[in-house]
Amino acid sequence: MTRHSIAALALILAAWGCQSTPAPTDEAPAPDVQQVAEASPDALLAAARSARGARASRLFLEAAERLLDADPAAAAEALAATDPTDLDEDDTARFLLTRARLAILEGLSGATERFAEARADLAAVADDRLDDPLAVALVRAELMAATGAERAAAEYLMDYRPAAPDAGIRQRQSDAIWERLAEVPPLVVVDAERGASGVRRGWWQLKAMMFQSFTLAEQQRRLAAWRDSRPDHPATRHPPAALASLAGAPPVTRVGLLLPLSGNLSRAGRAVRDAFVATYLSHREEVGFDVIVYDTAAEPLPALYERALVDGADLLIGPLAKEAVSQMNTLNPEVPVLALNYLGDEELPAANLVQLGLAIEDEAATLSAWLTDERTERLLLLHNDEDWARRARATVASSWTGALTVQPLEDIRTVTESVGVAMHVAASETRREELEAVLGTSLEFLPRARGDVDAIVALVTQLEASALVPALKFHFADQIPVYATSQTVRGASPERLRDLAGFRVSELPWFALETPSYRALDDAFALAGSPFAALYALGVDAFRLAERLPLVLDGSMTELLGSTGELSFTPSGRVQRRLARAEVRAGRVQVPGTVGR
Repeated sequence: MTRHSIAALALILAAWGCQSTPAPTDEAPAPDVQQVAEASPDALLAAARSARGARASRLFLEAAERLLDADPAAAAEALAATDPTDLDEDDTARFLLTRARLAILEGLSGATERFAEARADLAAVADDRLDDPLAVALVRAELMAATGAERAAAEYLMDYRPAAPDAGIRQRQSDAIWERLAEVPPLVVVDAERGASGVRRGWWQLKAMMFQSFTLAEQQRRLAAWRDSRPDHPATRHPPAALASLAGAPPVTRVGLLLPLSGNLSRAGRAVRDAFVATYLSHREEVGFDVIVYDTAAEPLPALYERALVDGADLLIGPLAKEAVSQMNTLNPEVPVLALNYLGDEELPAANLVQLGLAIEDEAATLSAWLTDERTERLLLLHNDEDWARRARATVASSWTGALTVQPLEDIRTVTESVGVAMHVAASETRREELEAVLGTSLEFLPRARGDVDAIVALVTQLEASALVPALKFHFADQIPVYATSQTVRGASPERLRDLAGFRVSELPWFALETPSYRALDDAFALAGSPFAALYALGVDAFRLAERLPLVLDGSMTELLGSTGELSFTPSGRVQRRLARAEVRAGRVQVPGTVGR
């Protein structure tokens, strides 16, 4: 124990131990508040172990509160040593609130049964016994978000009316609401805005405009107009602190585009370039930067990087090839870089490198989250032998906690047989044959498919999906919901999509929502049916992120509703994409009116 801790322990024990009788009592005088506040958790725990009764319980509780966020295991031990029967009403409320927060943390770590215990403790807390009028509300919202109700958590805080609030309480409430809004997927925000009214609608509008605005200049204009139209809204009177950082983004003056414009990847590189430049020309007056384009296939990347710096580029977009991204990372770039592919799992990203790509793993993760939200427990996964399907299969399998059956579809000519094996129809026929052999007579028989599958994930191409639909019907599985990636539907004709009616698919918001930027570029480059259409969406997102990249790197910006998905920016530098949840209806891929949870 340090000298400082020993001194603190001595002060605490002196405050609680110097009494006229040597025997401690449960009705000891309160400790000196200043001494307890300055003591370390270790000193508090040592003092608690040397005390008895109410004194010990109050010290253990104080230590548990201090340790909760930094060391939940130690907090749990301190809380277990606290005897709630020793506590007065105020400390009992603190005890229940701390125990509820600990249960939430343990629930998030996998012990989901602890959420019910947290709910019970919060129901028992007497709000008026706590010094902080927001304390219970914040933990209730934390529990809602932890159990998947992010939207409900945000709206609960929007509606909450704390007792005797001052300006500081109102500011903390605004900041807490904004923090909860950051957890709500952008497409859910858009849906919530449509259905809300009053104060709620104002919050949802504010959040939506932050990630829908195409440029930062548009964002600032819309924010000013919003404040003028809602002068009495809580977010106008007490703006969330996070909004201030968005207004102070460091300017970008010159962007270098590093793309393969010749060689094997030239068509992909030109698609990204065309989308970026076309979008830039449409918004040139708003962004304030100019653009220089470099061909990464024409000369070595290190030389291009140095040339871009000499040319005055203070931000780089690219490269596109995975190997080139690794090479850029080894250069430890001194300016922000948005790489358009991902590093390998074992590579540590440089401080200024952000990675955005079109990985199939993002689509598979979208499907897994969707299935979880639908409370699917028993899953059948069908996949072809292509690389993208194997990677998607691995992503689903690694996160799936329910029953999982995996069946490869090795040949389109044997899809029906493969589905029959997966649905255990062949096993049903074998049992019939065995019974006939035992009984010595023929039996009337209707094959039955297994009844323990809640959903099917089909990692297949369009052509394979066309063979899969009749195979599922033949094997009595056509009523089971089918989930698929964009590989199954993108570029398909309306006629083929009608055959896939009811399929639930992950798709780029750009396509599924038919955004204005998609329609403009479709008119210019005839994107419908193009195998490079998704790369145009990547180019649009690269443009939108160009001036925002410094905000991403400093942590001020955490999400954006992009063309390639709902983009979440993580400290690892890898942008996570959540795609739109769409359904095939009437020969089209459409996003239902209610999105997400």
